[in-house]
Amino acid sequence: MAKSKPQENRRYVDMWALPGAHPSNLEFMQKLTTAETNQFTTHMDAVGTVSQQDLKTNDWQRTHLVGLRTDVWHADREELEQAVNAIKAQRRTQLKQQIKKTGRLNNNQQQLLQTTLNNDAIMTMKSGDVEHRRMVLKLFKTSTDRVRWCGTIEQVTTTEVHNSIGSKRSLLTFAVILPRMSMVTQIQQNHRTFRIPSIFTFGFYHNHKMWNLSLKRHWVSIGADYDLAVNGQPLGQIDGRLVSFGSDSYVDIDAHELSSCTQFVDMITLFAASVGYHKAMRRSLRRRVKAALSGNSHHHLIEDEELRLRHNGRAAA
Repeated sequence: MAKSKPQENRRYVDMWALPGAHPSNLEFMQKLTTAETNQFTTHMDAVGTVSQQDLKTNDWQRTHLVGLRTDVWHADREELEQAVNAIKAQRRTQLKQQIKKTGRLNNNQQQLLQTTLNNDAIMTMKSGDVEHRRMVLKLFKTSTDRVRWCGTIEQVTTTEVHNSIGSKRSLLTFAVILPRMSMVTQIQQNHRTFRIPSIFTFGFYHNHKMWNLSLKRHWVSIGADYDLAVNGQPLGQIDGRLVSFGSDSYVDIDAHELSSCTQFVDMITLFAASVGYHKAMRRSLRRRVKAALSGNSHHHLIEDEELRLRHNGRAAA
């Protein structure tokens, strides 16, 4: 379909179905030794590439790699068992203090504690009961000999749970951290009556102005297609591909003040890379909401890294 505005940026996001077996994963790990960033972690796999099109020559050049933190997406059984043991130890202390606030328990109190522990739901938890999965994707520029971090998009499970409880629908929330930007951008899925396809909105601060943006998924589409708008006006689209083994898409951004901002283009690229994970994220979110509504808040394991996103920067030290 012809566009009403000339395109400023065009990228192709190629996400892989089996990232661990992809040959570029080895290339990604080899480049860790030259990385000029601490954004690399030992638990990371390459899961896709990004190519940029030269709109004058129509030539494509692979410019970026997408990395997934596997330690928080594919939960390690040993780490989950350690988390469950810590939760049980904390719960045992709580139950003991309910019987006697301080000091050792006598024989009758010990028997009461043991009976209470045997009937407590938290004490019967297993590692598989803890919801630990959280999506964290990172974008790296690889067109030169060295690797440079370009941004991170990560799931904010704490916000997702209370929004989903209030709306009675699984609503996703992302935080986007970009280099040389002091503000964290929150991308929030919204609930609208009779609107089934996803709608995400966010504010992006650029050139001393807050731009209001939306990503609306098409009602009917073969792939995962989204329309990008700024202040209610069309700005571009994410065109999901049907024939692909992963979750591939074209990212088209029209000529606009924002399209010249590399960080903004990288943020939309990161969102496009996340689309293939949305279904699994919603399944995980439904388990978290179910646990919260049943009173089993311990089943939702919240990382310190996620909690730091909620810190009050104005709080006194």
